[in-house]
Amino acid sequence: MGIAKKIGTAFKILKQKGLAGFWHTVQQKIVALTCTDENEIIFDVFQSSAYTGVMCDVGAHHGYSLIPFAKAGWQVFAFEPDPVNRSHLLENSRIYPAVQVDDRAVSDKVEESIPFFTSKESSGVSSLSAFLPSHESSYTVSTTTLDVFFQERGLTSLDYLKIDTEGFDLMVLKGLAWEKVKPSVILCEFEDAKTQKLGYTYQTLADYLVAKGYHVLVSEWRPIVRYGEQHSWRGYFTYPHRLHDEKAWGNLIATNDDEVYRKLLRKCKLKAV
Repeated sequence: MGIAKKIGTAFKILKQKGLAGFWHTVQQKIVALTCTDENEIIFDVFQSSAYTGVMCDVGAHHGYSLIPFAKAGWQVFAFEPDPVNRSHLLENSRIYPAVQVDDRAVSDKVEESIPFFTSKESSGVSSLSAFLPSHESSYTVSTTTLDVFFQERGLTSLDYLKIDTEGFDLMVLKGLAWEKVKPSVILCEFEDAKTQKLGYTYQTLADYLVAKGYHVLVSEWRPIVRYGEQHSWRGYFTYPHRLHDEKAWGNLIATNDDEVYRKLLRKCKLKAV
């Protein structure tokens, strides 16, 4: 964004929100800039050991999370059922032959012709669930489970599982055959506004991972004002952690590797509990 446009935007915010509102917006953007991206933290931890492995990106969107791993020589399996998002993903990852893209949605069951919802508010809220008034049933998709997918590909191990399915993250986890494959690191999203209608909460998701033997870190973000706009980050916390706001959202970083956990704590500037 050019300087003139930035100044114009600043005056517009000042006019609409007043001085207090303008300062609050500035503070939100500063906090957001100080937040190291959760995926970036995980990548840095793996890179610190010069490690390359297998990543599974469920809800890959345009591929920005997987590209650093692909560049570093990882094998990447990406799922993106939204055809518009998938076209961007394919374009962004085409120079990386180790990235394989699947057009199915991932859940805890295998089904055909399931309604898939999109919204003009943001390309990042495509989902199997209509949680926004602006959601429209745009396509039908097939669903698979990670267990079925791993059997199809003959995979017996997974180093990093990133999940961003706009509400179906717990279902993705339940579709794993845990006795066969236990990812070393998992990144998944929580937001009760999306998931309560699906039968689970932030605590349900975190406790599920703890029960599977994982250490869990919480990246808490303040409540979303509007999708598609800049959000405000609150901080990193060790789980158990009570959210500061019941409408908060964020990501869980989970690992079953003690050394990786210690590195994550250092990266997030946290102490073990």
